[in-house]
Amino acid sequence: MRLIILAILCCNSVVFCQNLVPNSSFEEITDTITKFTKSNIEFTSKIKNWTTPNTASPDLITPDFNEKYVQTPAPHTGSMMVGIQSEIDWSEYLGVSLTKALTPSKTYHVAYWIRRAGCIRPKMNVDQPMNKNFGILFSSDSIKSSDGNMLFASPQINSDTEPLITNKEWVKIAGYFTPKTTYNQLYLGQFRREGEAPFNMRGYFVIDDIVVEEVAGFESLDKEKELPIGSIIPLNNIHFISGSTKLKDVKAHAALKDLTVYLTLNPAIRIRINGHTDSKGSAQSNLLLSKERAKVIAQILIQQGISKDSIAWKGFGEAQPIADNEAVEGRSKNRRVEFEIIE
Repeated sequence: MRLIILAILCCNSVVFCQNLVPNSSFEEITDTITKFTKSNIEFTSKIKNWTTPNTASPDLITPDFNEKYVQTPAPHTGSMMVGIQSEIDWSEYLGVSLTKALTPSKTYHVAYWIRRAGCIRPKMNVDQPMNKNFGILFSSDSIKSSDGNMLFASPQINSDTEPLITNKEWVKIAGYFTPKTTYNQLYLGQFRREGEAPFNMRGYFVIDDIVVEEVAGFESLDKEKELPIGSIIPLNNIHFISGSTKLKDVKAHAALKDLTVYLTLNPAIRIRINGHTDSKGSAQSNLLLSKERAKVIAQILIQQGISKDSIAWKGFGEAQPIADNEAVEGRSKNRRVEFEIIE
């Protein structure tokens, strides 16, 4: 199902987040390279932060890069990019440690840009639809292989369509991801699924501008991307008068009107309103208050025309803090309302 978000949903102040990928556009290098890198050791020594999980070596493509084997395009942004080659049963990969680990119950927007380079070998110079095994894999541990074989895994971020990858234009691959455990490593390339023969896109591909950002609020959603089940989106502009279920100001009502528009345009999805509190007061009273607040939000949406079958609600009280309850700012962050895609 395709989720649609009108421009009106972005009329409030947009929340910008930090990109958790260091050296995301490959601009920070220690030395230039003019030819294909000879080894994975050379690649990691020439570029900051990035590595490769196996012995197959990506290439750092700088303005001085000059290889007759491929005709590389201009980078998507800046002056650098990385090239990775794939054969039928073999692939190069990129790897990096995130600046901050992905944590459960938070949703992240993940994206990168890809394009094919021209190649003198005819079999490597063919436009191809995007392969679902080509994508981004998040891992809790560093992956290291002593050979150049493909990695067995299912990437969490791949293309939900099959755009044609050509040497004519850059293509953005993007999606949302809500982890169930902590991840601090990112790997990009073509992976192989256990029990399946490899069916790689074959060619030389250039990669640029890799982004991993926490979705800090409803207003920062990418209006063109589908939200998978399990996505949790904060409703930052919804606040209550202390200790009550009464909305605090007009911003809350405006935010709910925007959410109503969103749900009207996407009738196939079902959401749950999640209510949370800080730890002041008893756990029992906080749980009850969070349930009542979530119920109030759901009822307002129903009153504004959303089917009651499309909405559930649940209170978590103080059980799922996202900040320090000992600090005023932390307690403010913990008093929150979210919606979660449940179907």
